Amino acid sequence: MLTFSTNPDVAEQQMNAIIFYLTAFGYIDGEFDFTEKTFVRIYIRQLVTARAKAGMPDADQKTRDEVVAKFVSHFHEVFEQVDRQVKSLFDEAVADGEDVEKFVYSKLKLRSYEIFQSFGRDNQNELLSTIDELIYADGSVHPSEAKFRQEIEALLDNPTPLADSDIELIPTGKVAIEGPSALKPRADDHPLLAKLESHYSADPSRIKEQIEADLDLMRRFTAQLQIQRDAGKGKLVGKHTAGEFAGQKPFLDGHVYVHPAAPDQTYDLTVLGDLHGCYSCLKGALLQADFFAKLEAWKLDKRKPEPKLVLLGDYIDRGMFSYNGVLRTVMQLYLAAPDHVFPLRGNHEYYIEYRGRIYGGVKPAEAINTLIGHIPGEVFQEYMKMFEELPNMLFFDDMMFVHAGIPRDADIKSKLVDFSSLNDPDLRFQMLWSDPSTADHIPDDLQAQNARFPFGRKQFEAFMARLGCSMMVRGHEKVDAGFKPLYGDPASLICLFSAGGSDNDDLPLESSYRTVTPMAATIRLENGTAQVTPWLIDYKRFNDPKRNRFFASPPEIEHKIG
Repeated sequence: MLTFSTNPDVAEQQMNAIIFYLTAFGYIDGEFDFTEKTFVRIYIRQLVTARAKAGMPDADQKTRDEVVAKFVSHFHEVFEQVDRQVKSLFDEAVADGEDVEKFVYSKLKLRSYEIFQSFGRDNQNELLSTIDELIYADGSVHPSEAKFRQEIEALLDNPTPLADSDIELIPTGKVAIEGPSALKPRADDHPLLAKLESHYSADPSRIKEQIEADLDLMRRFTAQLQIQRDAGKGKLVGKHTAGEFAGQKPFLDGHVYVHPAAPDQTYDLTVLGDLHGCYSCLKGALLQADFFAKLEAWKLDKRKPEPKLVLLGDYIDRGMFSYNGVLRTVMQLYLAAPDHVFPLRGNHEYYIEYRGRIYGGVKPAEAINTLIGHIPGEVFQEYMKMFEELPNMLFFDDMMFVHAGIPRDADIKSKLVDFSSLNDPDLRFQMLWSDPSTADHIPDDLQAQNARFPFGRKQFEAFMARLGCSMMVRGHEKVDAGFKPLYGDPASLICLFSAGGSDNDDLPLESSYRTVTPMAATIRLENGTAQVTPWLIDYKRFNDPKRNRFFASPPEIEHKIG
């Protein structure tokens, strides 16, 4: 029988991990049947009973039975929750051309690997023995179950190539993270936002005018990016750490922004994660952060904190206001203040062309699906071209902002020479897709299985140390809490998600993003110290037609999911 920690919180985590591991195995053969689920429930009871005996040796039988019944009921509920979580993986975003079941298989293998890494070798062997029992619970051994078990055991024998002593970390003591706060907007609207809020028309002549205006906006947007690129061309070459840019003016070289912190200047950064067509989240965050007023105040008095807006990508799909809401606004914001707005690319801003037709690189692609038949296919080609122009990352002082994460180990070793290497198309693509893991190190073969791949803590720390960066802020991953710090104290990796809301009318009723509490973050950078403050986005305030013209009339074109 497994041995649990004497620390109740750790023991709880171990039980939750075991339940996930058993559930994952149940789905590997494609069907988690009644017999296998019964086995898991019985095994939970056995574990709880063994823990009660070990932890309450002097208790009478009645008391022990009551405790066992209480915790069995609790962990059976956990089992039901985990079962739903695993099922939801089949709805996760995957790259075009990838098999969803293959992605889920890799995700389950990763999580099982992470779980094994949290246990000692004796408990690992016990878990493997338990899985042998589960495999036979339905009376047969499915080939995929046997294969999965062998792969997990093989991964355990992979040594971690990086030790803590091998990584010289950039100190994160100058990063402080505060608890979530609430910001109240001083205004309910702004002229720049108000003029953009209009549905696409179902009338062919009217939507043609609207699309022409959007195409003109895209042309002006990419032209302004090119102006910045021309001014910054070649400045990344030969630079190996963020500190080497000190004293330079901010610039864009290729797809990489660099913004050194000027001496004696305080910065006020508003950071937004994935917005996914949730225009009310974008409008709410901008007005809650008072971004427009702060910018005007700074222009009048440069001694005030300089405001910046960092957008981590994934502007489209899922929510109902993609092109005409979030994306249109992001481009207008950038054109209004190109030195203060940093629009980064997400994996949803990735389109592909096949036999003359444009497809979303992530399925489903609601932004395209909704407008097919209403606008010419050539318009989607223009969106694809514009997406290719979006910058991928921002280095602000020694902080890094990117949509997803770091590249694969194998490509870091073979392709990363200096900062200019970050413009490599493969590295940029991988940094749109990767996700952090709780494991210290992810083996190469596990990273290679899908476009959406994991990286471990030591891999992350080695990458950041190599670039001379202390903290990364990323989006990409649906984090129900909206804000999640990882890796260190204070955290050196922050996950931020700004779309969602249980009652957000920007989302379809069945959207899985309704489980998310959308968050934004303010980062105040002063004298080399970064103070990070997450805050709740008041999206509901901007579901009101008085504050958001999208709700003043119903959409003329139905939002399509598939």
